Amino acid sequence: MDASDDSDIQLQRASSDLLVEFEDSLLKFLWSSKSGQTRRIRKYARESTTKDLIKLLQPFQEWPQLLDPRLASFMHVFVDAYLEYVEKYLGEDTKKTRKVTEEFVPLSQAMSRIIYTLCKVRGVKVITRFLSNEPRYLEPLLEAFKVWSQDSDTEVMGEGVHSMIWEERYVLLSWLSHLMLTPFDLSSISSTESIETQLPQPSLRLPSGLPSITVRLVQICTNYMIIAGKEREASVSLLVRLTIRPDMHRAGLFDAMMHWALSSLVSTDRSPKSIYEHVGILSFVAGVVSSAEAAILSPHHLRIFQCIQKINADATRISKDISSSALARKIIIKIHRALTIVLLQSETLHPSLAVADMVDVVLEEAIEYLLNALADKDTPVRFAASKALSTISVKLQPAMAAEVVQAITNGLEENVIWEKSQVNSLAEELLPQSLQTRSIEERSLSAVNALRWQGLTLTLSHLLFRRCPPPSQLPIILNALILSLGFEQRSSAGSSFGTNVRDAACFGIWSLARRYTTSELDLVDTSTIRAIQDQEGQISVLQILANELVLAATIDPSGNIRRGASAALQELIGRHPNTVNHGISIVQVVDYHAVALRSKAMEVAISASKLDVRYWKALVDGLLGWRGLAAPDADSRRMAATTIGRLVSYQKSEGIRWTMDRVCENLGNLRSGDIEKRHGLLLGVSAIIQECQPTMEESSGKGRLSEARLWSIFKPSFLLDDKDFTSHVLRPALTAEAACTLISRLTSNGLNRGEQPPTPPLEILLRCVRFVSLSLARVEETVVVCASEAAQSLFRILDEVTKQQLINSWIAKLDIEANFGRHGSADVFGYLAALSAIFAMYQHVDEVRGAILNIFVDQLVAETDIETKVAALKSLSIGILPCKVMTQSVSNAIWLSLDDYTIDQRGDIGSLVRIEAINAVHTACQHDLLDEVTTRVLLSKVCGLAVEKLDRVRFRAWRCLKDNWVLFATRSLPWECNDVADTSSVEYYLQMLSLASLEWVRLPLMEGFMTSAGGGSESVLRSARAALSTHVMSLDGDSLKDFYDVLVNLLKVKPPKERLLVPLLEVLAFLFEIEVFDQFKNVTYNWQSLFGAVQRAHYKSTIIPKLKAAIDVYIGLASAESIRQDVLLKLLGLLLHPFPQVRSAAAEALYILTRESKVSAVDWTRPPKSLKGEVTSVQSILEARTSVP
Repeated sequence: MDASDDSDIQLQRASSDLLVEFEDSLLKFLWSSKSGQTRRIRKYARESTTKDLIKLLQPFQEWPQLLDPRLASFMHVFVDAYLEYVEKYLGEDTKKTRKVTEEFVPLSQAMSRIIYTLCKVRGVKVITRFLSNEPRYLEPLLEAFKVWSQDSDTEVMGEGVHSMIWEERYVLLSWLSHLMLTPFDLSSISSTESIETQLPQPSLRLPSGLPSITVRLVQICTNYMIIAGKEREASVSLLVRLTIRPDMHRAGLFDAMMHWALSSLVSTDRSPKSIYEHVGILSFVAGVVSSAEAAILSPHHLRIFQCIQKINADATRISKDISSSALARKIIIKIHRALTIVLLQSETLHPSLAVADMVDVVLEEAIEYLLNALADKDTPVRFAASKALSTISVKLQPAMAAEVVQAITNGLEENVIWEKSQVNSLAEELLPQSLQTRSIEERSLSAVNALRWQGLTLTLSHLLFRRCPPPSQLPIILNALILSLGFEQRSSAGSSFGTNVRDAACFGIWSLARRYTTSELDLVDTSTIRAIQDQEGQISVLQILANELVLAATIDPSGNIRRGASAALQELIGRHPNTVNHGISIVQVVDYHAVALRSKAMEVAISASKLDVRYWKALVDGLLGWRGLAAPDADSRRMAATTIGRLVSYQKSEGIRWTMDRVCENLGNLRSGDIEKRHGLLLGVSAIIQECQPTMEESSGKGRLSEARLWSIFKPSFLLDDKDFTSHVLRPALTAEAACTLISRLTSNGLNRGEQPPTPPLEILLRCVRFVSLSLARVEETVVVCASEAAQSLFRILDEVTKQQLINSWIAKLDIEANFGRHGSADVFGYLAALSAIFAMYQHVDEVRGAILNIFVDQLVAETDIETKVAALKSLSIGILPCKVMTQSVSNAIWLSLDDYTIDQRGDIGSLVRIEAINAVHTACQHDLLDEVTTRVLLSKVCGLAVEKLDRVRFRAWRCLKDNWVLFATRSLPWECNDVADTSSVEYYLQMLSLASLEWVRLPLMEGFMTSAGGGSESVLRSARAALSTHVMSLDGDSLKDFYDVLVNLLKVKPPKERLLVPLLEVLAFLFEIEVFDQFKNVTYNWQSLFGAVQRAHYKSTIIPKLKAAIDVYIGLASAESIRQDVLLKLLGLLLHPFPQVRSAAAEALYILTRESKVSAVDWTRPPKSLKGEVTSVQSILEARTSVP
């Protein structure tokens, strides 16, 4: 992905324009002003304008810092406007100031929605800094909250008058919380005496003598801290700041609130309560513990700890509710963290035996709880636990912190199984003796908890970010991070559980590079790191980390991990210069934006591998694992195999030998049933052979693994059998694709140099033939392509008898398909492709060539399924026609395929055949295989397809016509059509209609055009009819007569084409409607012929659209005086048609033509028997009017 395409870059470029637009609209939105008058705060705001302003801010969620240059000015405007609104309209009747309509809302609500959006984008802590903190605004804002939130249960204060919306409550509560930072006593601010107020919490007992502001604030907070909305967060913050104020502590509010909160959490009251009430109280306790001074909090330490301990031990009535809520568990973690840190600080400032004992108990309980929470099922809880554990560890003594680190690293080693690989019998055939005895330890993570691994790795990362672990512990930490960077675990359904672990590892390596010096990292003994046991020679830990990050940044399947690893690599090399090979170059290559897309990341991997052999080896090793050839999805394995081939294509013989040995070593260690990995490894071998064959041949005398030894993969001793190609359980498509690809590569060796391909032993050759034959019976397109290529390659080394037997067997299977027409059978695709692939070898052998051509023709003309016909045409175009072979039977079969309009429940599936037939015509014309007559016959059909209603058929036909435009002997240049949409334009249809001047094109062209102008999609129909009207208006009298003769001939075609009749009648009706017949005033035309053709078209038809279209044509024909009476009689007859819709349409047509009120007065949806009298009456009236005897 280029930087110009990145959304972040686009936002950065557009941010200034967005902010200017926002600022220009803001003042007009808030104030109204008239010429010569001062500005006045608005009472209402437009709902549409409010939404537009919010839309301008929402894009900044991706990059909120872009708001900072103008954020202060925005907020100052909002603060001034809000305070002016409160001052001006607070005392007015709410029915006048709070009325809400669809178009207008109160300005305070609109401003609150915008301010909340700013809080969501930039963060509430940043936004509240800009709110006014003058104490004089405390009471007005509190009064506004009270007045505007009246009747909050129903949120209705009159018709159309609503109380505060939740955004408004959130903003006001946040503002009141900010005002609690005022240094003056609240008693000096309150303008009224202390009041007695009913609190929503009966168990809450406030001390006497509290200021009225305090009582009102407590009432508001306790009312909203138990709800599910965002107001809970703001009310908790307000209550915390109110409670910890020094003057409130002196007044006894702090002790009263703590007593109420802790009592509520351990209460034995059985009345049902919402989980949000528990969450609100827990949030209050967490806020107090985090914010209160140690002196006022110390009397409550023990009780807080005991309360939380009871909740964790399921000793309270709310324990079950707490354990089921991720949000509540997260708050419990915050309380543990805050309480532990407060006690550790108290121990440092005021050491005593009692405090030390309590610290030990609380610390042990907190660490145990947090370690268990690292495996929580909810990600936010694990995040909170990892951050809390690292924060606590920083406050501990170094020895105790080291024990925490040790516990985390030990957790990462639990249930990790290291197994020594065991070679199979194939290793003896493929590998040299030194590698056959090499022992490789493989890590199995099937028994580990992926969620716990993420929590543990993230905790390590946070510890490193705070530089908590001493350098002596770096080896075990590095071992854990490197293992986590390559962590992957998948469920039985295929879902990945390793992405979060690898993301945490990237953060850990980034923190390590940032917090530790180069000298400290250079002292790490890499021999103690088990995760890098395969590294050759002495290598620094920084180079090891660079290798691993390059690997993760280029071939990891997750885009977030690739970008995270790229950022960590940049930090590593930037913080530790001159320690990594080609450091600057590797950072430039493995760019953050370049690795966003996986296909581009593979290109980056190739570029990175060229910088240093260490990166090359790391990438090859990585591609052999789960990120590459052992990836869970087939496309990733194919991409990895191609990349491995390209990685070794520029290497010398030693590099190729090393890579092939590694791939074959993995084949030798392959377990039975590991189908996906076998698929990838065989594709990898094939890619290496394809890319590096010349180099391999040159080095074959130097101990290089030769192709003859690679043939041993197909020996019976290897894990390949017939069932691997047939059993559905064993996913035979993967095995067939990989095996056929390898066979094709092995048998194609030396062809580029004009040498005869090597021949394997007879036993292996016969097994390969068997495998290819089984693969040809597959239906997957990828397998069919690979199997046909393998069959073509095998025919170069097989004897003539075997080849003839194979051809005969394939033709026999296809003959059965053509004769018996097994609809839905698709197991012949491979045989068609194989015969097409080998056709070039037999184009001079008449008997074989004739048999192959005949079987292809049989597939196209027989009643076979559509898929078989498509496969036959595709194979014909790819393998047979390029050999410059064309017979009359083949051209006839192609002509029939151009007219295939088979329809089933899937729709017009015949279009698939028509497209492939167009490809066949295109190929035949390119190779000049057709005579003049056949060319005209086929291209005229293609002209019709170029104007039909289906877009994909039309576009493909146009591409064929464009390349053969000179055959039409026309001076008009082709209209450039670069995509499908261009073939739906008026200009395109006009260009195609210009070909109607050619007699051999006219009839097929108009046949196809009718489907667009009469039955296409809305855009196609509109363009086609516009082009048709322009075309016919430009014709002279004789040309117009010829044009209508074509339409009449299409109606008279026998047998009639039902798919064409309705569109053709629709087009005729359209032409009558646009009064094209006005040009026939001086031209004699046989209207009776058209009238008779229309009658025959709908004779005894039950298709209502056809009947309605015919009636529309009759309306136009009635304008011809010579047949007007016949048309009226026909319409009269249709008044007794069995279908009500047809009767109604005929009656409407009669009324349009005669304006007879009797026709419109009858209900023509009644049964036909009851309408005979009305029809007779109408007929009599019309006969009398027209003097018909």
